[in-house]
Amino acid sequence: MKKVNLWLWVLAALMLFSCEEKKKAAKSPEMEVVPVHEMPSINEAHGIIGDGSSMNVIEFVRDDGDTLYISKNGQTVMGGLVVGDELEVIYNVTEEDVFASVAVNLTTLQHLWSQRGADGREQSLELDAGGRASTYNMSVDYDSWEVKNGLLLLHSPKKVGDEGPAIVDTFEIMQLTTDSLVLMNGDFVSAFERYN
Repeated sequence: MKKVNLWLWVLAALMLFSCEEKKKAAKSPEMEVVPVHEMPSINEAHGIIGDGSSMNVIEFVRDDGDTLYISKNGQTVMGGLVVGDELEVIYNVTEEDVFASVAVNLTTLQHLWSQRGADGREQSLELDAGGRASTYNMSVDYDSWEVKNGLLLLHSPKKVGDEGPAIVDTFEIMQLTTDSLVLMNGDFVSAFERYN
């Protein structure tokens, strides 16, 4: 009889232990594991707009010669989608698609842009194809420009004897068409019209 009671106690202890483990397992939160290959990849590239472009797709020939077909995904190309024009694009790559998040037509940006200053005088900003910038009648001088992460970076010339790095002003391109350019730096908005 004592052997039977001992086995009953052992069996009861095992059942109790098993129930406690199930309770602990039930309380732990479930975690969803996302495989790395499903996460989007964000890229920035410079290239030319190809002749296979359409209203919804950009045929983009990168500087290294690779051709990508990038969905515009509702994104407009700042400065227009013109075959043969230079383009700086930030695009995401997923398993299903390659789609643009920011695209700036550099050829449209490369012109002489003018505006009336606060004093009523005309002032201008010229952006040329070689990345050189010039200013006329403006309170700040710029000597070079580039587009990175969809932003226009204007570099001031480093003066002889300056210890620090050259000043770089960063502008969000709010609007870029064949005849107008609107830039924003913080709360400051500056609108230009194409001179040539």
